[in-house]
Amino acid sequence: MNDNLILNQFTKALLIFVLIDFLLFFILEAIFWMQPFVHNLLLDWFHNPPADLSYEMHALVLKKLFINQGFYNLFFAIGGIIGLSQLKKNISVGYALILLVCFAASGAGLVLAITSKAYLLAFLQAVPAAITFVKIYPLYQNSSK
Repeated sequence: MNDNLILNQFTKALLIFVLIDFLLFFILEAIFWMQPFVHNLLLDWFHNPPADLSYEMHALVLKKLFINQGFYNLFFAIGGIIGLSQLKKNISVGYALILLVCFAASGAGLVLAITSKAYLLAFLQAVPAAITFVKIYPLYQNSSK
């Protein structure tokens, strides 16, 4: 493998952070959503519960949505893990999968920042993924030549 196509340690660490972020939100949203600590914390961060519903009722109303959202996060994490594993077999496919995952995380973080007051979550979701995307895209371009 061409040494110019290998991820450096910084980029690899950012990518692992992005994948862990997806996995953590899968766990929070799909598995532990109905735990009061989890839904209270996330609803506070999103800062948009309806005034006429308690946090528990709001969590119950959103339960299926958050299970679905959690599985989206899981599938993106799996895509990133498969992308990492493909770097040894088909580097272009590996980088393409990783770029898709980073693009999705960056876009979702941007939407989160625009539609809620969860700015810290949005930052942690979007910025590491965007940096990873910018660092990996040239590697992808060189790998497909």
